Amino acid sequence: MALLLPIYILIFIGLIYVFGVRPQKRRRAELDRIMSSLAPGDEVVTVSGIYGTVTEVEDGETILLEVAEDTDIRIAKAAIARVITGSEAEEAPAPGDVVA
Repeated sequence: MALLLPIYILIFIGLIYVFGVRPQKRRRAELDRIMSSLAPGDEVVTVSGIYGTVTEVEDGETILLEVAEDTDIRIAKAAIARVITGSEAEEAPAPGDVVA
């Protein structure tokens, strides 16, 4: 029984790595790729659920996001959850639309 305890501990640590650490690293790498490729004209969704279009990528860690016509907000790059692609853009509400 004393020999099985270290084996169980190693298996448990391995499972934590496979199901916890690796997916988090993969997601982090994907977010880093998204942040480095942001450009004006990209349609994005923020972590808080705000849809908008990138109008300017500023120096540092901020961007200007157009959420309605002639309405820009300054947000942190880290607040971008994902970039909306073609089919997702058709389903997403247009900036300034009220969703009931």
